[in-house]
Amino acid sequence: MSVVKFTQMPNTARLWIYGCERALSEAEANLLTASMNSFIEQWTAHKRELKAAWELHFQQFVFIAVDEQMMGASGCSIDSLVRHLAELGRKLNIDLVGAHAKVFFRDSNHEIRCVDRSEFKRLVESAALNEDTIVFDNTVATVGLMRAGKWETPMKNSWHIEAFGRVRA
Repeated sequence: MSVVKFTQMPNTARLWIYGCERALSEAEANLLTASMNSFIEQWTAHKRELKAAWELHFQQFVFIAVDEQMMGASGCSIDSLVRHLAELGRKLNIDLVGAHAKVFFRDSNHEIRCVDRSEFKRLVESAALNEDTIVFDNTVATVGLMRAGKWETPMKNSWHIEAFGRVRA
């Protein structure tokens, strides 16, 4: 299989980001690592190998990248990834695939927080958060955009500002 280090993925590589509602313990991160390494080593699309990599960020975000210049991920291969992450989440008692409906941001102590969208909107409306609040944009679609700082970014530079409203001064 064509597994590479995440740092070797080109900027054009397709990226999927899955967030956990909480940071993983060391034991959980070790289990996730073993499971993801095994999955990535055998991951294929239409029985052809994918040039893929994965990484865990902040003990809380799983990044998966595929260099689609070699072979693109198919619908079935993406489905197998989601099934694998869902099963892994059940083993770890976390929701890896359902957390897309949550908002991740850094609080005033720079800790990563995860809240549902209605709570995030309430925090924006109450001015508990401002346009400089760091948010995590888990919709970033390429490794290059992530490397360019589009993943962990001030709210004013993200889709969050339009979706949840501008912070009133």
